[in-house]
Amino acid sequence: MKPVRHALLPLLFVSLLLAGCATESSSSPGPSAPIGPDTPVSDQRQPEVPSASPGSAAGRGTAIIEVRDPAGEPLSVIPVEVRTVDWPMPAELAEDIARMTDARGEYTWTDLPPGEYEFTVRVPGEDVAAAERVTVVADETSRVPITLG
Repeated sequence: MKPVRHALLPLLFVSLLLAGCATESSSSPGPSAPIGPDTPVSDQRQPEVPSASPGSAAGRGTAIIEVRDPAGEPLSVIPVEVRTVDWPMPAELAEDIARMTDARGEYTWTDLPPGEYEFTVRVPGEDVAAAERVTVVADETSRVPITLG
């Protein structure tokens, strides 16, 4: 029985491998021939263009919040909060996630939908807080300097 099993196992493996290749090649979209100058336009695949729909990263902006003390020194491990101004808060921003400044006193907030935001920073355990408003523009990075103290 062992010689039969040893002979059938490689055969089974090869047949499964061939079946997987056949499925992969038959499900791939587009023409099988390379696209060239003589290829009809109807046979050419169009490149995917990112959409700027809500929930996608296309058409979004970035804000770098820079937190400093009055002497200009960076403040690390300072919580950063965001609030939208005059429009509903997107669900992905409303999540309760701890966002803290790094050793440079910065927190980089990416993939923000364009609009006006208010960023607030607070010294933990104290009544010291500061806020700054900024308009985030699609495909741009805004620096938001905030002085705490």
